[in-house]
Amino acid sequence: MKNIKHIITIFILIFSWELGSAQYSEKEIYEYIDTYKELAINKMYEYKIPASITLAQGIFESGCGTSRLASEGNNHFGIKCHKEWTGDTLLIDDDELQECFRKYNTAEESYNDHSLFLKGRPRYSSLFTLDILDYVGWAKGLKEAGYATNPEYANRIINLIEKFNIAKLDTLYNERLMAGYFKDYPNVTPPSLAEQTEPQEFANDDGENKPTSITVFTAFKDEFPAVEYPFTERSVYVNNNTYFVIAQKGDSYSKIAKDLQTSVKKLKKYNNITTSGNLKIDQVVYIERKSKTGKEEYYKVQNTETLHYISQKTAVDLNKIYKYNGLTLKSKVKKGDIIKLQK
Repeated sequence: MKNIKHIITIFILIFSWELGSAQYSEKEIYEYIDTYKELAINKMYEYKIPASITLAQGIFESGCGTSRLASEGNNHFGIKCHKEWTGDTLLIDDDELQECFRKYNTAEESYNDHSLFLKGRPRYSSLFTLDILDYVGWAKGLKEAGYATNPEYANRIINLIEKFNIAKLDTLYNERLMAGYFKDYPNVTPPSLAEQTEPQEFANDDGENKPTSITVFTAFKDEFPAVEYPFTERSVYVNNNTYFVIAQKGDSYSKIAKDLQTSVKKLKKYNNITTSGNLKIDQVVYIERKSKTGKEEYYKVQNTETLHYISQKTAVDLNKIYKYNGLTLKSKVKKGDIIKLQK
């Protein structure tokens, strides 16, 4: 009888673990990738850890940022305290009761510490001899080095990368490296996600404006449907019934306006910008007025996102977002806020 109970208990634990690893939806996975892809690519440049590995680990370890460890401690990689940790901590039941985990002020700190954690420990040194595009070798190497006790850890990471085509980030890193994208980073250290902003002025249709800093919304070519657009040789894509192009190296609003046979004034209006600024590689530039409503009724703010970033990401006119939510140019949002995208 005891043996039967023991077998049932083991079955329940395995079944519960399987459920626990799938408590987040595909939509949440894609949103997580979109939120942290730029940070992962920059960490790939700085520490030579594949962006696909970093993101897949973040998804798996944090449940797409929904786990208690991630939501309360901004710890996306399950890193425990260890004797050298002097920062804040969070006690959570894991392999043992009330184990000590590192607590961070932001998710960006967690991503940086994850890179330092792997780079600074001899047991992971063999990983850095692998080809930087060899995510399979990296996943298996992490398991062999003892990063996780789960016997299926490597397969889980590999399956995430392949199912959601996360390896494209590693390829994009290589393309950016060849294009000199990182050449202006001092001491070969790229800025964190929070620092990847450039001062610009955003305006509503009444001409009011307020200087601010944003995290630039970028997109990959296979993330959105391509459309036929007769006025340019550029590839044009659609998001929420709104056409846009993806900035390339050396692009500016004036260059895009010339290629699309339109004016800089219109482009800046469509993107709610009053000063031209420089465009980052892969930055989304709308070439027509954004939609009045979103595909979804609501949007949940992720990490460092601003209202302008949300407007660019959802292709919903910024002024409409202000109106639907009773907000103004001076309004700020924080992680977890719910934003209406429909009247």
